[in-house]
Amino acid sequence: MDTNARYSALEHGGLEVREVVDGPEVVEGTVAPIERRSSLNSPEIVPPGQNKQEHGNYFAGEDNEAAAPAYPEQTRPAYIDNDAKRPAVAAHEADGPHKSRRYCGMRRGVLIAVIVLAVVVILGAVLGGVLGTLLTKSSKKDSSATPPAPYTFNNTSTSNTTTTTATGPLEAMSGTGFAAAVSADGSGRLYMYYQDQDGRIIENTYYNDSWTLEDSSLLDKSVVTTDATARSPLAAVSYALNDVQYRQIFYIDGSGLVKTTNSTNFDANAIATSWSTPYAITDDPASTSGTAGLAACSDHIGMNGVRVYYGSGEGYVQEVGYQFNDTSTGWTEWFSFSDSDANSGVACVVYDDVEAEELYINVYMRNTSGIVTQNYWNYYDNDGWSIGPESSSNYSIASGSAIAVCNDDQQSEYVRNLADIKCKKRHPLI
Repeated sequence: MDTNARYSALEHGGLEVREVVDGPEVVEGTVAPIERRSSLNSPEIVPPGQNKQEHGNYFAGEDNEAAAPAYPEQTRPAYIDNDAKRPAVAAHEADGPHKSRRYCGMRRGVLIAVIVLAVVVILGAVLGGVLGTLLTKSSKKDSSATPPAPYTFNNTSTSNTTTTTATGPLEAMSGTGFAAAVSADGSGRLYMYYQDQDGRIIENTYYNDSWTLEDSSLLDKSVVTTDATARSPLAAVSYALNDVQYRQIFYIDGSGLVKTTNSTNFDANAIATSWSTPYAITDDPASTSGTAGLAACSDHIGMNGVRVYYGSGEGYVQEVGYQFNDTSTGWTEWFSFSDSDANSGVACVVYDDVEAEELYINVYMRNTSGIVTQNYWNYYDNDGWSIGPESSSNYSIASGSAIAVCNDDQQSEYVRNLADIKCKKRHPLI
């Protein structure tokens, strides 16, 4: 074949192609050439639809189905991997600058550093607070005396060596007993007693809408005694005798004996001073259960003295009395309540109605069947103890339950215990 022969597009209306050996076969064109205009005068415009038949429509053919131009396999570009690229191009793509991804406006490395720093700061604050708290607790524990041990009955009293350093107001020992009494002087002053963390019995007075120990500097001056065993039940009374105002506290000491101390003096802050040397009111030790009850009542009209009730080690509630009109006899063991639970609470309250000739003391306790019982003594009749109507209510309470009772200005009585019983009555016979 003559390789210099030329195919004239002017004569045949098609493309002019120079024939090359082994080159691709050229098919004679069947469409008129595109009319072109010089780009010097205006942009080149291809009329709509021109060459449509040759190239087709990618999105939809004549049958509205997708149609893409088909190319022979040998005309598809071959994939070139990085190894086949020119060294300069490969190096440029591998080492060239890349736009780093940012998080919250920061590069990834900066963001990670900020997060790590924040975690370290938070952990440091938490660990510092925890260690500070532990060191504070350890310091308090080391600086305070060991609380007194529960009493035993080996006739060896546990001598309580306690510190007089204030540890803070109203920090009570776990399991402490509580007691309260209204001043006998008619002022309405309320005395409250509890055992602090060092085992000391503390007095706190409420008067004119404030408590004495709101001023923590008065705590050490408010110590009643350090003789009580840990978690001892407490009882308190206030009465006048020979024109002298008394505050009297009852508790259980380290040998299990019921002891008492009293004060007739107080300072400018109404804090009792010069508490008497504690002494035992009976040689019968209390129950060792740790839940023995203890209660005290005083009155000038009916019984004219003080009555104390406690859970005896013999297995019942025991009564001990003191008469104002015969102080020479001292404390005397009186009635023993059979079938009573010595390991649960006991409470007493006085009811006086002179016009109705009703002068009573009511004592509430748990019996061996688990029922709350009411026992009363009528001092007009003085015919001994009787069972009150409350006993017929059959209110059951758990063993070891505490019991509390009080009356209001209308002589209505309120009884409360762990069973959440509330009993209200005008007097024990109704």
